[in-house]
Amino acid sequence: MNAKEISKSKYLDFVEEKFKACFNEKGYVEEPAVNVTSKIDPTVDFIGSNISPLKKYLDNEEYGDIGRYIVQECMKYKSFKYLKTDVPQKFGCYYRGMGIIAKPDLETVVKDTFDYLTDEKYLNIPPKDLCIKISSKDDDLVKATEIIDGEITRLVEQSSTEHYRHQYGMDEKNIFGRDFNIGLRKKDTNEFLNFAAFVVMENNDRKLAIDMGISNLVLSMCKFGTSSTVASSRIADFLDIDCIIKEKFADALVAVSILLKEDITNHRSKHLRMKFNQYLRVLNYWNEQLQYTNEDVVNLIVNYLTAEYHSCFEQRKDEFYKVLTLQKKRMGIK
Repeated sequence: MNAKEISKSKYLDFVEEKFKACFNEKGYVEEPAVNVTSKIDPTVDFIGSNISPLKKYLDNEEYGDIGRYIVQECMKYKSFKYLKTDVPQKFGCYYRGMGIIAKPDLETVVKDTFDYLTDEKYLNIPPKDLCIKISSKDDDLVKATEIIDGEITRLVEQSSTEHYRHQYGMDEKNIFGRDFNIGLRKKDTNEFLNFAAFVVMENNDRKLAIDMGISNLVLSMCKFGTSSTVASSRIADFLDIDCIIKEKFADALVAVSILLKEDITNHRSKHLRMKFNQYLRVLNYWNEQLQYTNEDVVNLIVNYLTAEYHSCFEQRKDEFYKVLTLQKKRMGIK
């Protein structure tokens, strides 16, 4: 798929649809996505990774015949601390996590993962443009990756052992993870960006499951050669992100849009409503420099959400407009 011939939205549709097709065809069970504000995982405020809605299957190890797959909206609140600064950030507030939870059959899931990436039916990425970053101390993971194409670069001990250890907020159950990362060559460079993690979830006694997750926006970032996930996202089809101010504005706009879509202003949690207001204040902070009207911002929100969810949001324009207007009044912005 030629990056020059398609929009960011079309490419993201492509990778997400191919992910679903691949793992459905291989016998995995589809798991519906949940709202980022669902609180289905009490260890986080917003759903921040694809594993959060899948953790529930660990207790009884109900993975189906092989495993379950999901394409889940995710928000990383830790990115917020940089949102009001002019410091460039590679990773924005939002992405879609395309992932699975599966039985701990390492070779099967490794094969399925790399089929998605390299098979011509799916993403058809040349093996020479992929790499594996792994610790030699994880003998089982090293062995499992021996089945994949030899053209895929192996980078061993590129990071400390701790880098390949994973926390799940399940310390009371002694559940933790060991992983390897998969990197993709960024367009027209020799730089490999991590876009996937392959994690063995285990306790002190045995392996419990495999958690594999892929960031849709890092795939897009490598495809288009952009400098950030924000500039690689669907919002970039509606806003020319040509400076740091627009990038920060767009990042805040995406966060505000996702939360508005989920009716955050009526959420039962005051804590989450306060976090939404933080994003909204940052959006208005950057917009004081860009001077978009409320109508302009609402149109951007509606266009973005329509592309992100393939659904019409025109009927919610007045609702979104009222939220923006009220926040501006609170901030003393005309």
